[in-house]
Amino acid sequence: MNTTSRSAARSHHSSIVTAGKARGAGALGALLLSLSAFGCSEALDAVGGGEEFTSIYESDQFQTCSGCHAPGAPGKVNGTEATQDWSTQQTANSSLQGTASGLIGNFQGCNGVPFIGPSAEQSLLVAVFDSDVRQNFENSQFPSCNGDAITDETLRLGGDLPPSLLQELKDWIDGGS
Repeated sequence: MNTTSRSAARSHHSSIVTAGKARGAGALGALLLSLSAFGCSEALDAVGGGEEFTSIYESDQFQTCSGCHAPGAPGKVNGTEATQDWSTQQTANSSLQGTASGLIGNFQGCNGVPFIGPSAEQSLLVAVFDSDVRQNFENSQFPSCNGDAITDETLRLGGDLPPSLLQELKDWIDGGS
């Protein structure tokens, strides 16, 4: 390759790199602009459930959930709900978007029931912590999931959730969780 050919090749390579950088900068700019328009914190909150869920997840009461509901958790035994993973806020939020499974015995009628229903009063998640919701719980697709089939998780906590935390949970669900 002669000097002129090398110079032309370098020039061509340089223009490709410059164009690529410009496109990359344009794409990065567009991404940053779209995140600022959408709200960067909103995009990040959607992954972990938002500020409201952060407060719930970080509470002492909900931190005990990972003792049974996490891979390799010391309290996880046969019959412990199988899909919940409270090892991180993101996995907790993600698993709450699903349905119950792995329940045995009296509780098996709730397998397949969404943790978060259309409202807090129709949410299996709330029913395990609120005796009134538990006793009145109905899901026409899962008639066997009723007050007798829903576990009382307050027994594991050593008592009821503080009323403010229970209300925070209900508000989070009613607000679109």
